[in-house]
Amino acid sequence: MLKITFINQDVRPALSKSAMTFPDGYRSKVETYWARISNNGQFFNGPVLAASSVTPEGSGMVVELSTTDYAHYLYAAQDLNHEFDCQAFFSAAAILTSDNHLLFGEMAQHTSSPGRIQFPGGGVEIGADGELNARMCCQREVMEELGPDFVRDIAWFRPFGLKCGGKDSTVGIFYALSLDMTAGQAQNSFASYRSKQLADGELPEFDRLHAVTFDLKTLSQFFRVNKGCIVDYLAPLLEDGWEDASKAVRFCATETLSRHTPEPYALKSR
Repeated sequence: MLKITFINQDVRPALSKSAMTFPDGYRSKVETYWARISNNGQFFNGPVLAASSVTPEGSGMVVELSTTDYAHYLYAAQDLNHEFDCQAFFSAAAILTSDNHLLFGEMAQHTSSPGRIQFPGGGVEIGADGELNARMCCQREVMEELGPDFVRDIAWFRPFGLKCGGKDSTVGIFYALSLDMTAGQAQNSFASYRSKQLADGELPEFDRLHAVTFDLKTLSQFFRVNKGCIVDYLAPLLEDGWEDASKAVRFCATETLSRHTPEPYALKSR
């Protein structure tokens, strides 16, 4: 079951000192699957932070995390028996342009989820200083996936939602990002950045950047047309949770104009 909780402050990640462990039989299945899908070295089996619990802490939330690896993440994602789900912890940005368009990335064909449409973002990682900072990870992912202009032209950036469970069994924090660019400027900037990546021999994460008018009717139509490609959290967050999601994202844009520190607003779980 997928659950969306609307929030107005950052979630606190707490990392366990112990990595996740599995029975030998399960680990063998993970390694066999990894060898089959990565025989050309397409993927890197790096560390992944997985959530073991999400609990209230005062007026906020804390996510308890342990380390696992990308091989486990990919195997668990297709394991219909759900022996040891990998609740990978990620952060993602709901980017609103200055002319009221929300941006979605379409994953490139070389990635593990080709064609999937999602918010820009990615897994939360441990920093060089040993600290966990979901906000900084989100900003870095936006820059790496869309280009430096998208970080340089951030007008406002704040947390607004937390996702748990769902088809992908992941835990994610969503940030509202108000961008000082129009949809056309954003798509042109992304296209230039992607062309440069290809010219430099790099593989872009996204093949395409979608800009969708930020209203319920248009978003619902976009989700219907692309039903088989939409990541599990988008419809619950933006359709079922439209009242709170639109309030949070537009609040971010409004505060961009006023440039003052906002008072918290009341949001709820769904």
